[in-house]
Amino acid sequence: MARVERTETCGTLTFPDEVDLSNGEAILAQAVELLDTGVPALILDLGSCTFCDSNGLHVITHSQMRATELGIPMWVVLPPRGIVRRVAEVAGLQRRVAIAPDVATAREALTATARR
Repeated sequence: MARVERTETCGTLTFPDEVDLSNGEAILAQAVELLDTGVPALILDLGSCTFCDSNGLHVITHSQMRATELGIPMWVVLPPRGIVRRVAEVAGLQRRVAIAPDVATAREALTATARR
């Protein structure tokens, strides 16, 4: 399972070290629950994730689709290098979701978006 943090400005879902078939659906359920409870924004934090297969990409893309349906901005935090970053790049994730290098940057971007 992922760690969930809620604030007045966003919900943050911090992925575990590894995301695969064993936990992908549970993490997706957590993301959808956050979105459906009305968080103003969502951050998916993979900053400490060291392994992510297609199940992790499934979580991200389906979370983005649900966020878009609800009009909720979403950012994904990726580690600067490593297999998780490489999988995301090969899958073209940067063309589908907003990506930040860390949670602080994602929160700043969300705050700037909210002011508009």
